[in-house]
Amino acid sequence: HVQLFTHIYQLKLIPPTGNMKQKHNTFKRIFHRICEELKATYDVAQVISWKAALVTFRAKIDIQIMNRNGFKEPENVKNRLLYKHQIMLNFLEKKFSSYWNNYQYLNTMPECDEKMRNKIWVCWWQGLDNAPEIVKTCVESIKRNSGKYEVLIITDENYKQYVKFPDWLEEKRKHGIISKTIYSDLLRLNLLSTYGGIWIDSTFFCTGKSFEHYMQLPLWSIKRPDYLHCSIASGYFANYSLGCSYENRWAYAVIRDFLYNYWKHYDHLIDYLLTDYAIVLAQNHIKPLADLFMQIPPNNPYCDELWKVLGQPYDPNVWKLISKNTFLYKLTWKQYFPKEINGKPTFYGLLINGTLNQYKQEQTLQ
Repeated sequence: HVQLFTHIYQLKLIPPTGNMKQKHNTFKRIFHRICEELKATYDVAQVISWKAALVTFRAKIDIQIMNRNGFKEPENVKNRLLYKHQIMLNFLEKKFSSYWNNYQYLNTMPECDEKMRNKIWVCWWQGLDNAPEIVKTCVESIKRNSGKYEVLIITDENYKQYVKFPDWLEEKRKHGIISKTIYSDLLRLNLLSTYGGIWIDSTFFCTGKSFEHYMQLPLWSIKRPDYLHCSIASGYFANYSLGCSYENRWAYAVIRDFLYNYWKHYDHLIDYLLTDYAIVLAQNHIKPLADLFMQIPPNNPYCDELWKVLGQPYDPNVWKLISKNTFLYKLTWKQYFPKEINGKPTFYGLLINGTLNQYKQEQTLQ
């Protein structure tokens, strides 16, 4: 167990390049996350068993390794991840069984200002002036392809203009109990349950006007049923891309309410994938919600593929392959990518100088 602890500590200490990235990986944050994982392991042991708790801890180390090896999943890792997901769902079911037994959802929501409906919500807490170049490029691509829909950028300075959180939750955020990552999850659910529209992470590179279609759907998320990665979402949703019609805002209110209840009673994160688990639990308990998620048409099958080649020399054949039926690409600001290799532009270099999407359009015309 000491070896496992040491291993996860070392994995989280690998510093990304650049000032923003160094701030992201401060020692204080690392120490806080390790303490959270130890508390979470203990909690699972008390509710399920120590054997189950150690499986979840080991699976979290697997995820850290996968984050650095291109998400390779040997059979033993796949099995452990699937087992871990089932353990965590069982844990949350047992801890919150009375909550779900007494919960009554409302399929009608309070009305909001008509001018605030059907927005595309993007968040960068520090404001875009202080964002890395990859974030600025991604947000610009979202705006360029938003069609008739307004893109609103949420920051630390303006978020209270749009949503209100319970006072106790704001206090927990103030004292560092609720991290910025978790707060962002709650923010998107709060925005969507209030106004509807689409939430898209600020690290999405957009190559087409697909939002026009997504806005017409009852519920939307990036959905890839053939996705082989052993996540709890299994490709059927992705919480970095969520949307709904104005009439179906209640769906995200259900998920928001569960997470509010969790944080009202907990002072630490039981699992990094808590929001994903909440989405699955909500579907398990509210059939109309599950039906809405099932109705989402498959979309953006190669969403994760551009990130994998971003630092490699541009290859038109690769770009043609991963462009098929895909208009949204999830990237990251937490890694360094060269703009050139041996004098040849990389995918990242073309993305930053604004010509990558131009190559895609040229291929479409051919």
